[in-house]
Amino acid sequence: MDEKATQAQADSRAESQPIRFIGSFNHSLDNKGRLVIPQGFREKLGETFCIAPSYDFQSISVYPTAMWERRNAQYEKLGNLNPALNRYLEQFYALSYDGQSCDGQGRILLPVNIRAKILQEERDVEITGANDHVRIVAATVSQSSWNDFRQQLPNLLDLIAALDQGDK
Repeated sequence: MDEKATQAQADSRAESQPIRFIGSFNHSLDNKGRLVIPQGFREKLGETFCIAPSYDFQSISVYPTAMWERRNAQYEKLGNLNPALNRYLEQFYALSYDGQSCDGQGRILLPVNIRAKILQEERDVEITGANDHVRIVAATVSQSSWNDFRQQLPNLLDLIAALDQGDK
């Protein structure tokens, strides 16, 4: 099957059923900035995908092409006359790279610009499923986030319980 047919099949699958990325893996970047993507994630990403900053610029997101297009459509609906949105999108798109693919060893090359600005000098990363995309975060940031989550967990559970009560 050629690359276009494989991508069309992945896009069709993404439209017909939601793709869910779940799980967490620890890996290290090699000296060239390449990173092995777990096979289950590679299969769901398809032949080509987009590498972009997360919405808060704290991690790197890897989107299947169909999800990337939906994300862009959401931004377009917000309009282009808002200066704050335009400033945000300038930086977002400056660090976004579409048409990316894995090499024969299942690695992706994280472009230097996004790698330097988001991961900085970190080589050890955590690759996690983030529902509709893959998230790549520096291992130290991930550990800090986990510690914060553990401290906030009782409050979060209370908020979730209150949401559940609202549905009744």
